[in-house]
Amino acid sequence: MRPVFLPSSALLLALAACGAPAGNEGVAANAVAPEANAAAPADPAPRAETVTGTFAGWEMGDYLWARINVPGREPVSAQPGPSPIDLFLDAHRGREVTVEIATVRTDIPEAGGETEIQRITAARSGTTTADAWWQGLSAADRAAAQRRFEEGALSGN
Repeated sequence: MRPVFLPSSALLLALAACGAPAGNEGVAANAVAPEANAAAPADPAPRAETVTGTFAGWEMGDYLWARINVPGREPVSAQPGPSPIDLFLDAHRGREVTVEIATVRTDIPEAGGETEIQRITAARSGTTTADAWWQGLSAADRAAAQRRFEEGALSGN
C-alpha cells in the first residue's frame, strides 16, 4: 500500500477532529458516565427542577447515581453532572443540599440506547455552590476529595 500525503490544510483539519474535550483540571466527574448525545434534537421545553434534601449517598449500577432524600416525596436518583458536583456531594454526605436537576436525553447502551435520565446540573449547600467550594480548596484538599470519592463512591462503598 502506498502512503497517502495530505495537503497541510487537510492534515490540520484531520488533526483538529481528533482533539478531546477539555476536562476540569484532570478531575473525572463521573468517569463511567455517558456524555449527552449532542445529535439528539433539543426538547422544546427542557424539564428542570430545583430540590432540597439530604444527600444520602451513591447508587452504583452501570453508572453512578446520587441519591437525595427529599421530604414529602420519593428519593431522587440522578446522575451527577460535571465535576466538581460529584466531589461536592460526596463531601456533603448526610447534609442538606439543594440541587438543580434537568431531565436530559442521552445514549445509555445498557438501557437500549437513547433514553431520558435525570442529571444534576448544579449543587449548593446553604449559599456555597459546588464551584465556589472547589475553588476554595487547596491543591492538597482537592486531591484528598478526589481520593475519598474514588475510594468510596467509585468503589461501591
